Amino acid sequence: MKKILKKLDKLGFGWLLVWGAIYVAFLVMGADKESDVVATTLKYGGLILCFIYVLLYARRDVYLVLAMGLTVIADGILVYNNVSEIGVGVFLLVQVAHLLRFTQIRSVSPLVPLLLAGLAVGFGLIQNEVPMMFVLAVAYAVLIFTNIYQVAKWYKVEKSSASKYALVGFLLFLLCDVCVGISYLTTTVTLPHFVTILANYMAWVFYLPAQISLALSGRRAGFDEIVEIPETLLDPGAESL
Repeated sequence: MKKILKKLDKLGFGWLLVWGAIYVAFLVMGADKESDVVATTLKYGGLILCFIYVLLYARRDVYLVLAMGLTVIADGILVYNNVSEIGVGVFLLVQVAHLLRFTQIRSVSPLVPLLLAGLAVGFGLIQNEVPMMFVLAVAYAVLIFTNIYQVAKWYKVEKSSASKYALVGFLLFLLCDVCVGISYLTTTVTLPHFVTILANYMAWVFYLPAQISLALSGRRAGFDEIVEIPETLLDPGAESL
């Protein structure tokens, strides 16, 4: 029992309850309420809580804090315009921040993927006939797949809770982005309306858990500032010496 209580405390049991309540409320509202003000507030509130969480418990993990802060900004932009090129551009910076974090953890250079993403964006700026959203999508794909590779290597070398949460977070992130891509396609090709609604809904089904997992990955050695629960609180029958 004591081990279970310690585990819950290490994750921040109260935070999990709040995140869980927000997630369940969103799921219960259903896909037909996806654009509802209450649903949007719940989803965005969950992201803000992720940012607050890393500020409180992993603020020395600078790149994670940066990534979460940029995520809040990017999603704030996309709340008002879900096809905003600026919003997607900020999400590119989110992926860069995660890349810098993972390469720092693994002590490898992020230069190659950054150059590839930069070349993609530079090409798009020069070739005006190529839609900027397509260019941003290519650069984004380079970064997110690189991040998945980096975090998978991290988990392979160090099977810690932090690497596990980061890996789960990025796999969910990828599933979310697939849904976002399908949703965007519905603005350029003719597809049934329910496909758009379902894609938007499923994107958040994956997205909020992804951000929660990434926030929890900040609780790693050297960055964890949690104070352990005293043994006397975990075992009321224990006496202090």
